[in-house]
Parts: sequence; C-alpha cells; structure tokens
Amino acid sequence: MSHTDPEPTGDKPLSNRLEWLEPRAIDLVFRSAPPDKLFANVVRARRSHRLMATASLEEVARVVRETLKADFVGHGEKQGRKLKAVLSAGALHPVKAVILRRDQRPIVYDDGSDQFLSVKVRNAPAYAAFLQTCDTVLPEADGHWVALIADCRNVRRLYSNHESLVWRDAGAVIQMMALLAEAQELVFCPLGILGGEIIEGLLQEKSDVIPVGVIALGNQARD
Repeated sequence: MSHTDPEPTGDKPLSNRLEWLEPRAIDLVFRSAPPDKLFANVVRARRSHRLMATASLEEVARVVRETLKADFVGHGEKQGRKLKAVLSAGALHPVKAVILRRDQRPIVYDDGSDQFLSVKVRNAPAYAAFLQTCDTVLPEADGHWVALIADCRNVRRLYSNHESLVWRDAGAVIQMMALLAEAQELVFCPLGILGGEIIEGLLQEKSDVIPVGVIALGNQARD
C-alpha cells in the first residue's frame, strides 16, 4: 500500500457524467421529516442495526438526497466542483448512490440535477450476484440497499496519488448517512463490502469508476 501524500496537479476538473441505461426521472413526494433532534443526541444515539424492516422509498431517498444534494454547482472557473453538507477533497464529490431492492428498478440519485432516476439493469447476473451478496451479509435486513460508487476521473485528474482522497470521501458519506438516518428515525447498517458487482450490473465498465461501499437503510424491526 502506498503512503505517498496526494499532490495537486494544477489541472481543472471536467463535467463528467455516468452513462446509465434508459434513465427515467421519477417524482418522489417527501413527507414531513420527524421533529428536529439535538445534534449531540443524534451523535450519541447512532447505532448500527443488522435487523430492520422495510422503510418507504421516499424515506430512504430523503437520507440519500440530504447527504449528496449539491447546494451549489460550479460553472466557469468552478466547473466540476460542488458545495454539499458532506465534505470532499477539492469539492469534487466523486461518490454517487444507487438505491436497490429486488422488487424495483435501481434508482440513482443525480446530484447535478437533484433528481432520482430509475435505470435499467445492463447485466442481470452481475446485478443478481450483488443482491445475493447483500442478502448473505445481512440476512435479517429487510430494508433498501444503498450502493456507493465513486467516479474517480476528476480526482485522478486533479491529484497525483489520488486514491486516499476517494476513500476519505466515501467514509465521510457513510458517516453522514448514518447520522441522517438516526435524525430521521431510520435504522442504518454498513455491510463492510465494496459491492463490486453493481458496477458491472449497471454501467459500462470504466477503470475510474469503483465501488466504495454498501449500506442498508430501513425501519426499526418490531418484535
């Protein structure tokens, strides 16, 4: 493993987009969120729950959106940079999220347009393998899977030895989702896998698009 620090290259980011198959915008109606909690209470109450029940798509999507929504999208000299609640090296925000369940098409959050997109599976065996891996790791989780992938093209373009920056960004996204889930009275669990099959299942293979984690989101299971 390299321990060399990243160094700026002096290049500028590009406006890259991932090529999803047959993307269709979907409208989600977000109900009122639970009452605000004190931040200190959210931090101390946060736990990982392996057992969970199904939450609505809208509840899960709200956590994803609040984590990855861009409050500012750069243009001109700031092209390729975004301002979000979650931190990111160089404001590049390479981490994207896909919401998945066996009974629905994959749903991608497009942080550039602030839209949720229903997309078609490209490789059914790879997609099925991803879902099977998740079921094996968390057999008692009847929630939604959220696959996190990173588009590393701009990070690699702007930094030499860029890999550690991508992993730091992925960790920040996972932590933010955990806190937002707790604040919105959902349960959360990281799976401890990368979920590599999801890249082959949904995208044309690119060496600069990598899996960086999977989480489960749902409701508290009742005894």
